[in-house]
Amino acid sequence: MTKGMKYVRPRGWKEPAIYSQGITVGNMIFLAGQTSTDEEGRTIGIGDMKVQAKQVFERIKKLLKEAGAEMKDVVKLNTYVTDVRSYDAVREIRAQYFKGHKPTSTLIEVKGLAKPEYLIEIETVAVKEK
Repeated sequence: MTKGMKYVRPRGWKEPAIYSQGITVGNMIFLAGQTSTDEEGRTIGIGDMKVQAKQVFERIKKLLKEAGAEMKDVVKLNTYVTDVRSYDAVREIRAQYFKGHKPTSTLIEVKGLAKPEYLIEIETVAVKEK
């Protein structure tokens, strides 16, 4: 493990078997791709992009809080969607979490995600003030 690296996982969240939900190194925070799941790993909002997007951003917000950061600290988002035509729904939800803040972003349409019911996954990088 890199010196100063810490794992981020809110209490009560199911621990993934082969990866970390988040890692901090110094004042940088790297979050794994978040999907629309609850703390037990059950999918939320099957078939509904808005519901899934909201759940994803709520997960990001909780992970950032656990790492001592906020949404305003996000500098980069990589968003993966299974249908780029549904991105207006994502944009609407995203705007609720980034009022006046515009992190750099990439949007990628993919054939599929880890589970067929996932419509969206978002990776996040944040930098918190020291």
